[in-house]
Amino acid sequence: MHQGVERDTLINRSQMLAIARDYNLVVSKSTIHRWSNEPDFPYPVGQNGQNLLYSRQAFIAYLMRRLEKIQLEH
Repeated sequence: MHQGVERDTLINRSQMLAIARDYNLVVSKSTIHRWSNEPDFPYPVGQNGQNLLYSRQAFIAYLMRRLEKIQLEH
């Protein structure tokens, strides 16, 4: 594996909350649920029991677009 290249991992919606907080964006589970209904939200790529799993990299890219949109509006 190349140095500096992070391997993509699968995350669930609860982990999305923690990632959003790492980017100083405090959101609730209901916000993540609302976002998941938007067309540009990452598609689920797996399932672990009853939890849908998403690409961590795709979610961070989505989060960056959300933050940019928020900054442009304010």
